[in-house]
Amino acid sequence: MSLRILFIFILCATFYTGFIEPQWLYVNVKDMRSDKNKDPIRVVQLSDLHIQKIGRRETKVIDHLKALEADLLVLSGDVIDREDHLPILHSFLSELGEMPAIAVLGNWEHWAGLDIKTLYEEYEHHNVRLLVNDLTSFQIRQRSIKVFGIDDFTAGQPNFDLLQYASNEELTLLVQHSPGFFDNLPAGPNSQLLDLCLAGHTHGGQVTLFGRPLWVPPGSGNFSSGRYQTPACELFVSKGIGTSILPIRFWARPEISVFDL
Repeated sequence: MSLRILFIFILCATFYTGFIEPQWLYVNVKDMRSDKNKDPIRVVQLSDLHIQKIGRRETKVIDHLKALEADLLVLSGDVIDREDHLPILHSFLSELGEMPAIAVLGNWEHWAGLDIKTLYEEYEHHNVRLLVNDLTSFQIRQRSIKVFGIDDFTAGQPNFDLLQYASNEELTLLVQHSPGFFDNLPAGPNSQLLDLCLAGHTHGGQVTLFGRPLWVPPGSGNFSSGRYQTPACELFVSKGIGTSILPIRFWARPEISVFDL
């Protein structure tokens, strides 16, 4: 009898971790306005999509994005992890419409040996700005938001010096795939001008016990998921959308992160 119960438990756990939770998207909305009467700039972060097909999960992501009416979409790395998935990325981006968007590189874009010029052109075709140690600005309802996109800390060559261009005259957002970067980001007058920093990479551990990850990948630093106050900025680390290594999640639901600034 006990063996039968154990078998049923293993079967249910396998089904849940492999087929239920990886599809169970969570939309995490954070209102970060100092003045709640001000119309927000809505930033939506998608991290670690690891797109392999336009399946049920990807379709849900697209539907949520359309409903959320983002002013700015942030793709914070590991969007694809193989060069032959570029056509799938093309199909996914084609569904996003005309919303302003930026992307940064994750470790898997580097490890997969993707031609960055080709990836840049693919993003540009869909009006997405790929930022590799670069910055850009957007004008949204008479407000300006400056976005710093830093190369991946785990597999790339991040440039700290870019922060000299931070300014208190506009909203400033820094996007870096691997949060370990923020263990090494020196606090200073320019870094203190950052309103929000965004990262991913950890998948929230992907498998946790009571919310504590069993493992996070190298490059995660002292971070797993959620909101942190670092010496340089307020940091949010997303659990991401897809999976890596093992196609499972347990108590680490995939999340779409939304910030009203």
